[in-house]
Amino acid sequence: MGRPSLAGQRREQILKAAARSVARYGLAGSTQERIAAAAGMSRSHIRHYLGNRDQLLDALWDHVITPYFTAMHSALADRVPEARLRALVDFLFGPQMARNEDDLVIEAFISGAMHDVRLRGRIYDSYSRLEREIAGTIRTAIPDCDSAESLRLAYALICMAFGHSTLAPLPFPVSRHAGVKTLATQLLAAFRTDRAGPPPQDRAGSAPASPPTEPRSGGGRGAR
Repeated sequence: MGRPSLAGQRREQILKAAARSVARYGLAGSTQERIAAAAGMSRSHIRHYLGNRDQLLDALWDHVITPYFTAMHSALADRVPEARLRALVDFLFGPQMARNEDDLVIEAFISGAMHDVRLRGRIYDSYSRLEREIAGTIRTAIPDCDSAESLRLAYALICMAFGHSTLAPLPFPVSRHAGVKTLATQLLAAFRTDRAGPPPQDRAGSAPASPPTEPRSGGGRGAR
């Protein structure tokens, strides 16, 4: 029998080295030579296992972003719709989204996308997928929510979660961290209440007014 292929192991080794390089030097500073040195390989090995620079960056993006999708899917699995919505907020504003070295890589990609149309499209594909998946979770829990509304809510949650994660290393009071999750929960609750509409008696029209009281004659101060 032949030896098992080491391609998967080598790719993982290279991608971890590439992530460390991008976190430290950014995209522009992470040349194939620098990544090869960090991985303990030659530049030709990088090209052999991952292709050219664009292919390497695509693979690296998948390497850092896929675990977040996997973790979110795991957090929402096997739950009824209402519980999935609560679990979604817990995930977006919980320890799974805490700052780590991968965030530096993701931020480097987003910065690089400002000047690279191809890279911009690649990153947008991932975030628009995240938006759609969150919107789908919202619609299952709030059936009256239409597609456009759910996408707007999903986008708002993404912005809140990512903004919160970005500022988390700064010494804001602990109450800020708890407060942003509470606001996200209130946003969804307010939307659900709005979609449910007014109570039945209000939907049927206001109750008829009481008949006017006949003025009483005599005594007292009389009509004013």
